[in-house]
Amino acid sequence: MAARLEVVRLPKAAEIVARSLRRKIVTHELVADDPLPPEDQLMAEMGVARTTVREALRILESEGLVVVRRGAGGGARIRTPAVPMVARYIGLLLQYEGATVEDVHRARVLLEAPAAGLLAERADPEVVAALRAALADEAAALDDPATLSRAHGRFHQQVVALTGSHTYDVLSSVANRIIQAQADRFVAEHGAEEATLEGLAKAHRAHARLVDLIAAGAAQDAEDLWRRHLEAGDAQLLSAPDSHSVLDLLG
Repeated sequence: MAARLEVVRLPKAAEIVARSLRRKIVTHELVADDPLPPEDQLMAEMGVARTTVREALRILESEGLVVVRRGAGGGARIRTPAVPMVARYIGLLLQYEGATVEDVHRARVLLEAPAAGLLAERADPEVVAALRAALADEAAALDDPATLSRAHGRFHQQVVALTGSHTYDVLSSVANRIIQAQADRFVAEHGAEEATLEGLAKAHRAHARLVDLIAAGAAQDAEDLWRRHLEAGDAQLLSAPDSHSVLDLLG
């Protein structure tokens, strides 16, 4: 019996135009806030109809890569990919898959704790200096729970970003954005409570201890400390009686 041939689907013209423009955006040939050429110019350059150009722009707009303003003075402008956009989409996917906020916290531990150990293995003075600068931002906000919580979030992201892995950084950024939204709500509701204030101060001390361990090149101690710190902070956030879904936290 003859084998059945698979049906080959050829991409639509609009998909080809969108792919070409998308490539120019991600390779920085087109940058944020750049206007796209007028429709007539895109039609002439790509040899397509106006309806094809408009469909391609709708594709890119749905991906968050362009914003289209209608009416006089309107047109399409470039928006570069950003973590909030990715986090929102992944939040939808996590919610659809039934993931909980607790699952996001566990993922952050898996990502961040080894990053702390990796930084200590290298013991790079420039990394230590960057983390000490982040610590200084925290120290300046010790009397302001909301600002301090945000500074804590930036420190956590720095731990991963300073590994130098862009992939690692993006994956961690999504988890951190969801958890920061939860922390913002928690501090807004409990920031005046003594337990919350002590928790924030304790976190700052843990951050300072981590920097010392990284500077000393104590990789295993750094990873162990950071895992305990993450788990303790997660336990406090997850103990709040009001629970939020991943999607709720992303707005």
